[in-house]
Amino acid sequence: MEKTGKILAIFLFIFFFFALFIISAFNALKQDNLERSYFKTEPIPSYRGAIVTSDWRTLAQSDRRFNVAFDGNDAENKPLIAKMVAFFTGKSETEIAELLDRKTRVFLAKDLNALEAKNMRYLSAELDRKGAFKTIARSPFALRRALEIVPAEPPQARLYEYGSLAQPIVGYVQKSGGAGAMGLERFYENRLKPASEGAFRAYRDAGGNMIYNGKTQFTPSKNGYSLRLSIDAFFQLDLERILDKAQAEYEAAEIICAVMESGTGRLIAIATSSRYDAGNITSDALNNARINAVQYPFEPGSVMKPFIVALLLEEGLAGQYDLVRGYNGRFTVDKHIITDTNPREWLSVEDVIVYSSNIGIAQLAMRLSEYKLFDGLTAFGFATPTGIDLPYEALGSLAGLQRYRSDIYRATTGYGYGLRVTFMQLLKAYNVFNNNGVAVVPRLVDSFIDDDAPAIERESRVRVISEATSIKLQQILRKTALRGSARTAAIDGIFVAGKTGTARIASEGGYKDDYHNSFFGFANDDRKRYTIGVLVIDPKKNRNASQSAAPIFADTARLLIRHNRLTIK
Repeated sequence: MEKTGKILAIFLFIFFFFALFIISAFNALKQDNLERSYFKTEPIPSYRGAIVTSDWRTLAQSDRRFNVAFDGNDAENKPLIAKMVAFFTGKSETEIAELLDRKTRVFLAKDLNALEAKNMRYLSAELDRKGAFKTIARSPFALRRALEIVPAEPPQARLYEYGSLAQPIVGYVQKSGGAGAMGLERFYENRLKPASEGAFRAYRDAGGNMIYNGKTQFTPSKNGYSLRLSIDAFFQLDLERILDKAQAEYEAAEIICAVMESGTGRLIAIATSSRYDAGNITSDALNNARINAVQYPFEPGSVMKPFIVALLLEEGLAGQYDLVRGYNGRFTVDKHIITDTNPREWLSVEDVIVYSSNIGIAQLAMRLSEYKLFDGLTAFGFATPTGIDLPYEALGSLAGLQRYRSDIYRATTGYGYGLRVTFMQLLKAYNVFNNNGVAVVPRLVDSFIDDDAPAIERESRVRVISEATSIKLQQILRKTALRGSARTAAIDGIFVAGKTGTARIASEGGYKDDYHNSFFGFANDDRKRYTIGVLVIDPKKNRNASQSAAPIFADTARLLIRHNRLTIK
């Protein structure tokens, strides 16, 4: 009997602990299920970085977008829902009522911003309080449907609040996926794109609201880096207005103009008359998406002449005041006839540029060997990337060593035919003359905006010609603006210098009766120096550069004065 009692006691003891284990396991499972039900994770979105100007105007930024969904079958009071939703969305009551009558889940509103979505949540609660939604009996609860505020697809929208300002430089993002497609949006995609999504993880109350307590877990999101540009928004806007007016006056296909700080390469403006609104992309707008300042190679014409003279001065093959035959306006090279608009019998080397003599520069270019010519032009940056922070930069082209063994190829290169350059290559090359012979890389982005943002890597400055040669070219180009082919660019009170270029447009083995007009030069005072470039593509009126590009240069220099960037002496 005693033995039986001991066995029973052991059995009860084992049973007790087994039961305790079962109960504990059940409670743990129940707790886990509760945590799965009430311990929820709410994502914190990561945003694409913004693009702002030097004066803190936001050209591009991202915002969350929402849709409002509802099933008409769940409406108890359709007229009230239609009236209130119409009031909050700006749609007509009739339109909302027709959507509710479809008896299926539809979107009553789309593409709402965060504030509008918050207002719709408030509206949903008010409509529920007024009994506008049907009650669905589902034991042991009574459920009511409400307005669903759901993320739009894509869940973020890119906003371009200033419309076409600084386009196509800023660029746009793809509708699907939101990656940068053109402009700065494309070039800095890896910096701008959202880095990592964050999250809140916490208990929720019966109403679904998160309870913030000691058990709340928070992982911050990491946004993309924002870009601060060197562009001055108001200066850019005024420059675009100048180009728009000139395009209408000259009936040009496009006009491009840029202003660069000569010592740093910072572009305070880069404008075109062909722009688009990135917030409203259409097929017509896409025609203006190409950045012709870096993607449009062309034969530049007479703006190439200063580079030939600079190379000759560097090599000691000519002096500034040496004389060159003008042949009274008609000269033959390899059976090809070269002419001048203003015939002369003799010119000095500097007057070859001042009066833009094709005959004079052809003879000077032929003094350079094929190697000196090719290497010299390459050193100035032609047929090579400028390094500007824009995508899809074209390289242009030089004729090459084999062809440069021919006198006629060296001669025509001297006055800007037989090679192709871009607007930005010319701007960078002319800047050498205004920066003591040193080349700097044109840049649009000054810095990334974030506490842990990396510094912008600046490419090294490269000496192209001696300071003495650069000063001589400045003097020559100054005379060109005062008494030569660029007189329409001159402004009293500041140092203005530069060169015009008027070149016919090549077409299928020949040349059309259409032109590229250009002016590249400088506007300086005692404290600051700016390099300015203007390109007028295919003007139907004022078809000479002195009548179109040079006056735009002068207007741009006056704009520098008006914006207190230059001071009249």
